[in-house]
Amino acid sequence: MPEQTDNTTTVPPSSLVRKLAGLPNLTNAQLHQLWRDLYKREPPKLSRPHLIRLLAWRIQELACGGLEPEVRDRLKRSITTFRARGRIPGKIIKPKVGVLFDRLWRGRRYVVVVRENSFEWEGRIYRSLTAIAKVITGNKTMSGPRFFGLEDAGYERKR
Repeated sequence: MPEQTDNTTTVPPSSLVRKLAGLPNLTNAQLHQLWRDLYKREPPKLSRPHLIRLLAWRIQELACGGLEPEVRDRLKRSITTFRARGRIPGKIIKPKVGVLFDRLWRGRRYVVVVRENSFEWEGRIYRSLTAIAKVITGNKTMSGPRFFGLEDAGYERKR
């Protein structure tokens, strides 16, 4: 039996792997009992795969430690924001003045310069990368950050 200290359980790595690997082999009744044992409450009505994933998370959390306090606080703030606004804003990265966005599209090179509160392309000023991307592509729903490859980097236009 693993040792219990300060709400975390110390489990040897090989034991942890065996425990996680064995979850899919448990019956629904066994999964529900494991939920009660690990969470100290009745299991929610979830699909079997989702229940297994959450149990695996909890087992690892108890074995290896949970989220860092800063991460937990950030999640709580995100939940509060979601409840108030109906969305959780992504990480906003504001590019520095003078940065160049360079994109080769359909054989032509497009270079955009970041200005103080705008973007410059071909000598014209635009409020957003999206406005430029729409002009370049002719697509009225084109995302500027996606077009210039910034979406995966966490860029989001301030709303």
